[in-house]
Amino acid sequence: MTQPGGLWVCGTLGQAHGLKGELYLDLAPDGHRYLTMGARFFVYREGAGEPEAVRVERTGGTDQRPLVHVAQAATREQALALQGATLMAGGGHLDAIPYHRVGSLLGLRVVCGLRELGEVADVLTAPAQDVLDIRGPDGEHTLVPLVEELVTVDLESGTVSVREGLL
Repeated sequence: MTQPGGLWVCGTLGQAHGLKGELYLDLAPDGHRYLTMGARFFVYREGAGEPEAVRVERTGGTDQRPLVHVAQAATREQALALQGATLMAGGGHLDAIPYHRVGSLLGLRVVCGLRELGEVADVLTAPAQDVLDIRGPDGEHTLVPLVEELVTVDLESGTVSVREGLL
């Protein structure tokens, strides 16, 4: 079962641009898509606890090198204080995208039909979608795209099922 209302990483707030608090956004995979689909935005600073809600007032630049202006950065100095933070989006059209918290996937048992494949060792971010890193009983790793057509996650039973015939 997926969890609605997840937060999606748009990218890392980078170099300040101009004097009015705009920042370049170093895009994450699919970051521009999340930026345009999101209705609510958050800034996360490493070690700061929970993401902080921000209001994105304007976006500009190009699809490859977007500029963002958040209400909390009205000056260049305030923008500089946000450099290195992660910009995340939620709500809006993003709520329709299936979402799993990485922490709830780690350690889940993985099966393919009646065959035991191992457990989820990690979730990797890739350009097209997240990828499950499955550690088998022999210590070998298998990578499987985390897409609904290939994988079913059942958090209640603690099992990830990979479509038969895939592996």
